[in-house]
Amino acid sequence: MTCKEFSSMIPAFMEDTLDNDSLRIFLNHLDSCKSCREELEIQYLVTKVFDRMDAGEEVNLSKDLPEYIEKEKKLLSTRKRLSITAAVFES
Repeated sequence: MTCKEFSSMIPAFMEDTLDNDSLRIFLNHLDSCKSCREELEIQYLVTKVFDRMDAGEEVNLSKDLPEYIEKEKKLLSTRKRLSITAAVFES
């Protein structure tokens, strides 16, 4: 994945609309590219944090974004298990 492709996928990542393969590729690139992690932090800040601040919620970017990324990694793992389970039942 290129950094340009990664950047174009950030909105879908934050809206939780990436399919399993796209999410896996996105997260793998995120783990290996510092500049893309920084880009994600900026876009996360702009879209998520300002909404939370407007709602009067506490914002901690150094905690919130890693928690969100970890949640997405767990979601991908769950999706994989469900996909395997579904394949077993279909056969």
